[in-house]
Amino acid sequence: MAEGRIPRAIAALAVLCGGTLALTAFQAGAQLRTVAATCTAGELRVVYVNTTGAAGSRDAEYGFTNTGTASCTLRGYPTVQMLTSSGAKLSTTLSHAAAGAMGIPLKTVPLAHRAAAYFDVHYASQTGFGTLKCPTSAALRLTAPGQMAGTVLHGAGGEIQPYGGSIPHLHCGIVAVTPITGKRFQ
Repeated sequence: MAEGRIPRAIAALAVLCGGTLALTAFQAGAQLRTVAATCTAGELRVVYVNTTGAAGSRDAEYGFTNTGTASCTLRGYPTVQMLTSSGAKLSTTLSHAAAGAMGIPLKTVPLAHRAAAYFDVHYASQTGFGTLKCPTSAALRLTAPGQMAGTVLHGAGGEIQPYGGSIPHLHCGIVAVTPITGKRFQ
């Protein structure tokens, strides 16, 4: 390219953007890149990985697999809703895990076709409340970050029994969720 000449596509972009901003980025050597769209609920399949436990708590690892034909991205915290066998909602109190919990930072995760993004659901599995019990879910509705519709997971991964609260006040269904990550962590 001859010095001082700007390709037509960049010149058109410079005009559309008010001239200076786009032209300055071009002169500084910035490159344009394609960013994948956010994954939609219809492109994602929920997977249960495993559950580990120690010291009265459990960590259940789940994931969303991209079943779409194109790459997409996820960023943020999924939601979890405990359900009965008939699909009714059980009391579920959801919180975001502390920053960096399980070594998972909050960042955008790119998902190629058939790739998975993972997250952790942490909950107390014992109680200091004598004979009081919390219900066990028959299923979980897991919803990807930024989505309104979730997927219901039945079976071993859908059955959790979280406890919580303080000694005088049992509060069932307290779970903490990590952000999405591109790597398995258990």
